[in-house]
Amino acid sequence: MAGYIQNGSLPTSSIADAQASILDMILFPGFTRLSTAIQGYLAIDLSVYAPHLCFLGLFVFACSYICKSLWGWFQTYCTSTVHLHYREDAYEMLMLWISSQSFAQNARSSLATTDLAPSLNRSRNNHPNGRDANKRTLSYTPWNGRFLMPYNGRLLVFRRQYQPGDFRSREDVSISCFGRSPQILKNLLSECRTEFSKLIQGKTCVYAHQDGVWIRSAASDIRCISTVVLDKRKKMGLLKDISDFLNPTSHRWYSDRGVPYRRGYLLYGPPGTGKSSLSCAIAGFFSLDIYILNVNEINDASLKSLFAKLPSGCVVLLEDIDAVSSNRNTETESRQTATGSPSHERKPTSGKVSLSTLLNVIDGVGSQEGRILIMTTNYITRLDRALIRPGRVDRKVELGLADRKMAAELFCLVFKPKKGDTILSKDAQLGENRTALAAVVSQSEDDKRLERLAEEFAAKVPELKFSPAEIFSFLLEHRESPEEAIHNVEQLISTRRA
Repeated sequence: MAGYIQNGSLPTSSIADAQASILDMILFPGFTRLSTAIQGYLAIDLSVYAPHLCFLGLFVFACSYICKSLWGWFQTYCTSTVHLHYREDAYEMLMLWISSQSFAQNARSSLATTDLAPSLNRSRNNHPNGRDANKRTLSYTPWNGRFLMPYNGRLLVFRRQYQPGDFRSREDVSISCFGRSPQILKNLLSECRTEFSKLIQGKTCVYAHQDGVWIRSAASDIRCISTVVLDKRKKMGLLKDISDFLNPTSHRWYSDRGVPYRRGYLLYGPPGTGKSSLSCAIAGFFSLDIYILNVNEINDASLKSLFAKLPSGCVVLLEDIDAVSSNRNTETESRQTATGSPSHERKPTSGKVSLSTLLNVIDGVGSQEGRILIMTTNYITRLDRALIRPGRVDRKVELGLADRKMAAELFCLVFKPKKGDTILSKDAQLGENRTALAAVVSQSEDDKRLERLAEEFAAKVPELKFSPAEIFSFLLEHRESPEEAIHNVEQLISTRRA
């Protein structure tokens, strides 16, 4: 039989097909067809070199596998690595430092952004032209790969990988060094933290919640406590109480007596009386970070998680705390209407915080110590008594509408000259007589004149009718001329009549 091998029963065509199939699998699909085409046009039979090509492919595959295994072993036993979470402060510190390094500017793959550190609000005073403050500069950081990074005579590896996800994307960030000691990496992060501390020096870091974690949302200039217009006795009493709590010896005093080391305050009053402003000023006065939480935007699980992540030595601001009691009262009334009988359950509506959970995180067994809790409300009568009992709220401070004294203080606050400013005579302002530049009004005379104008303004403003925010907003409209503000005070009064 011509179609069969003499000492076997397999046809030669089957063997050829089997060889072609193997070559297509080992080399690449379609190799046999390509070989046949080349043989027809160039009279070169590539199948002769197939064994060599197969050996070369297997050799490359083996080398790749061995190299990956060796590299994995080397990374495990011969390098040190520090990983950073992209939503932590350390990530922002490292990125700011890297953006200033030359290797980041020369990276072949980089990410350009104008919002590298959104929490840092650059002051206009840092720019020769105030308008330039609105022009955000571009920053470049290495992106999506591994990059060699020189530091203190050592070569480090910076890795930044983008990981897409179905619900939320993330970044994997790490720095590595050759050697088993990670000290050089810790030194780098310590330097990044030092440089970052210089940037936020004289600022109050404000944290907000996002997806169950705390995010630094701003680093604003410290607000001077004197700019918060409030009864002096209330202000000084509040500051003294907080100062005593933060005294280094207080922690031991609380511990010896079995008292939880925490302090709670309630600021209440009509809208616009400065509750949030006072809270931020307190944080700046004592050089503390402030964590702002709005109970309307979270649920029970988020509240527990956020309170568990609070550091010691911070200010926690719970705004509009009456929303918790309002939610509870509304749901209780709806149950009574539906069933015809009173209900004592305290389960919140979906997505809202329950009163029991709030009470537990404030002073429960597992609640954080060392923090200052400030709660604010516009309606103290709506609060549950359990929420503001002694032990949870140690001090209540009422911030009321502006009286005559507060109106005068607000006037002085707006029109008081900055340090170094002088009031020149009319001739000096017009430049008609250079010798008139020496004729300046003394500071004491300026203060007396300002106090006189402030008293005149305060006498025209009805007491306990306007919030400090309303008066301050009116004065800002006429900040160029105190006399104009006094002359137009009737405009402020007419808004209340309307």
